[in-house]
Amino acid sequence: LVEEHGYGGGYDSIKRYVRKLRRRERNHFSHLPCHPGREAQVDFSKATCWIKAAGKKKRPWLFTMQLSFSRHPYEELVWRQDRATFLRCHEHAFHSFGGVVETVKLDNLKSGVLKACLYEPEMNPAYLAFADHWGFIPNPCMPGKPEHKGRVEKDIDYTKSNALKGRIFDALDKGNLFLRHWNKRWARTRIHGT
Repeated sequence: LVEEHGYGGGYDSIKRYVRKLRRRERNHFSHLPCHPGREAQVDFSKATCWIKAAGKKKRPWLFTMQLSFSRHPYEELVWRQDRATFLRCHEHAFHSFGGVVETVKLDNLKSGVLKACLYEPEMNPAYLAFADHWGFIPNPCMPGKPEHKGRVEKDIDYTKSNALKGRIFDALDKGNLFLRHWNKRWARTRIHGT
């Protein structure tokens, strides 16, 4: 810039300008079409609510499974992300939806995927047996690519900021009861842009 265009400003000015350009630049992703009953996406996230337990406040985990076509979510507050909880949450979600989807897209948490890999991920044998029993195919995302299950990622943010943020529940069951009501009244009645 100095030699070819006669720029007289400082190097830090260029860095600030480039940072501003990068902020304006958005990543664009194509939405892959999905047919009804074909796919659901699952994820865990730390919840934004509190549960009072034994005189202390604790943050639970938020499990979410979302149907990719209708965007209908199932949310559940849990204390752990272990395999038993993960499988139980799947069962609750299938019961809530009234059926099982063909594929479940998940990230690489240990309850589902023991070793993440681009081509041949090592699946948790208990999760594979569970998937075989229920009749769905687990489909792990590529490592470090949460945008590959963007529908559930966006829904978790929506649930955390709209339903749970700043709330305090007396028990985990009361939090889940509230989530079921909120989901039926608000989340499932939304009209999505796609």
